[in-house]
Amino acid sequence: MKIALAGMGHESNTFNKECTELSSFVLIDGDDFCKLRNIDSSANGFYETLKTSGADVAPLFFASAIPSGTVRRDAYDYIKSSIITKLRDGGAWDAVCLALHGSMAVEGLYDPEGDLLEAVRSVIGNEIPIVCALDMHATLTEQMALCSDGFSVFRTAPHIDSFDTGKRGAEIMLKILKEKRKTVNVLVKIPILVSGEQSETRVEPAKALFESLTEYDKLPDVLCASYVMGFPWADSPFGGAGALVTGWSDGEKQLKDLADKMSKIFWDKRAEFTFSTPAMQSQEAIEAALCATEFPVIISDSADNPTAGASQDTTQLLRLMIESGMENAVYTCVADAKAYKQCASRTIGDEFSIALGGRTSKKASERLEVYAKLKNLAKIQGTSYAVMQAKGVKFVVSDKRCATYYPETLRELGLEPTGFNVIGIKAGYLSPEYQDISKLSILALTEGDTALELKNLPYKKTPRPIYPLD
Repeated sequence: MKIALAGMGHESNTFNKECTELSSFVLIDGDDFCKLRNIDSSANGFYETLKTSGADVAPLFFASAIPSGTVRRDAYDYIKSSIITKLRDGGAWDAVCLALHGSMAVEGLYDPEGDLLEAVRSVIGNEIPIVCALDMHATLTEQMALCSDGFSVFRTAPHIDSFDTGKRGAEIMLKILKEKRKTVNVLVKIPILVSGEQSETRVEPAKALFESLTEYDKLPDVLCASYVMGFPWADSPFGGAGALVTGWSDGEKQLKDLADKMSKIFWDKRAEFTFSTPAMQSQEAIEAALCATEFPVIISDSADNPTAGASQDTTQLLRLMIESGMENAVYTCVADAKAYKQCASRTIGDEFSIALGGRTSKKASERLEVYAKLKNLAKIQGTSYAVMQAKGVKFVVSDKRCATYYPETLRELGLEPTGFNVIGIKAGYLSPEYQDISKLSILALTEGDTALELKNLPYKKTPRPIYPLD
């Protein structure tokens, strides 16, 4: 069996007005697939499982970028063309596996994954099966469902099952190739917007909803049952969640009945999707941290979360931390190339005034001007950082947007996270690594591109009515 494998991943925040350029993507040619082999990804799950089965797996092309604003059309066209050209030049295929995200937005194109799948179909025809792996926060469309023979979707938030999702997708593909039977995807949309911070799978109601999927998988004619949560920080005409069932086409009625059942269970629990971490306004979060007796306290600057596509340049929470007189605290991190360049031109130990943040805002109040001391400069995995200190708060400035997901980054900057009383972090729900060290976690309901108070966001294209907006 000769199976093509490709990947395209981007979670696009349409409220972030800075578009994502091609230069923001990590582009890996299939010949360099070894660069992905040590990464926990659905592409690896596909690859390892298919290779173990004896299949001839041909990696084609892979593109991924940190979540950010709408993707430039020329960037998407380049990625699409790279995949399609290699697919066309590869000769005859028995199957195609795609590792996608599912919530990409492109200039002038609201359904790029559907567009890519349609292009793949135009090359391989309708008889060759396609199976896709998707992020839990995919925004599934009818075009995607029609052009693919099956889907495997993440089942954990935070996402710790990327490899397993690819493995499950590979197993679906192997069953299709063995049985030589037609499949169908049944999608029932659920009119709800829900953030990851309200749907962590370690707590209810998401815990029971996603655990039930393994039981649904065992039902006759079902190959894979999934929930797709959608992406609340994208104003999309396809917005909302969905119940998705892949199975054998001759059992389509039973699959439809299951998808209807799944969607009703989900809908009936809509009021239960509440914050699993204490959520409060920014000043309240500061006061709660100051009253704590066990440390570290971790405050998430939730509305400026770069791993959900925010601009990463708001300064409200950092300002409050400094002005409150907070001691032994750290904040990570503000992305500001100009401010970083100013730091890099100085010597460790220098004290000077620095203005940072507010890059994407017209409001001067978004910029924070502070007198601070330069503590460290470092470069980690292609991103340059400066560590500054103003009063009792150390804060990190980066030369570009970056994930603030792992405490190890602070350690590499000489900042041991467990040694601080308070850690302010541009994040939503915490990574498992931060959860492990936190004595108290707080979601600060700040303002920004990933605001958790969804009613404050300017939706215009999202289908209405939709819960909780209506």
